Amino acid sequence: MPDLRQLLQASVPTQNTYKSSEVQRTIASEAVKRLDEQAKALIRKIRFKLNFDYTETPEAAEEWGFQVKQGTGNILLPTNRSERLALLDTYIAKEESRPPEEQFTAPNLAEVISLRDGLKTNLEARRASRSRRKDSYAARAESLEALYDTLRMAGGLIVLKKLNRKVTPALEKWGIEVTKRQSKEKDAEVAPAANGITTTAVNGSETTTNGTATTTTNGAETTTPAETSTNGRIDLNGTSEVVVEVSDQG
Repeated sequence: MPDLRQLLQASVPTQNTYKSSEVQRTIASEAVKRLDEQAKALIRKIRFKLNFDYTETPEAAEEWGFQVKQGTGNILLPTNRSERLALLDTYIAKEESRPPEEQFTAPNLAEVISLRDGLKTNLEARRASRSRRKDSYAARAESLEALYDTLRMAGGLIVLKKLNRKVTPALEKWGIEVTKRQSKEKDAEVAPAANGITTTAVNGSETTTNGTATTTTNGAETTTPAETSTNGRIDLNGTSEVVVEVSDQG
């Protein structure tokens, strides 16, 4: 089936692109988490240094990007990633503006710059990977839907032309799994009796018949065949699985 082969070949690149973008997103996301934790620890060290150096004038810490609470003079830590990045930007700019001999030796300025740049790089990589994953997901869904529909039609044609309209394990020669499954109607049945016995009571009159459903209403009796499950209902689903529903007859 050339159409099926073409659809399969077309779906492979979209699936690979989707998986690749998801892998890259995961890698970048984990790197962001790790670097953000490092940024928190580094900023705490910087605050400790400023607290020590500017005990009498804590408001000076604002020059390095910190906020200082008026009245108490407490140097506040940033509360989210965006604030931490903004603080690191201000800290780096402040340190670079000072003569080398006046710059803080701990933490090392190069270390702060490396951490800031790594965090920004991985945030951008995560954003780009999310965008690629979203785009590739749409293309992947379209190609898989076409493949799904074609597989269902192919399975039906095999049953019709090769297997005399019967679903059998022979379908596995075409890579289609055949599964024996209890019918939903049989599973849902809650009757206390077995072997197709159906009992209906109206106005106190009860009739039980094996294999038939009998209803007695005011003395008038009506007998109808009991409902049974049918063998061989086909459901070709998206995983190339043929589901065969069977009853417990025989």
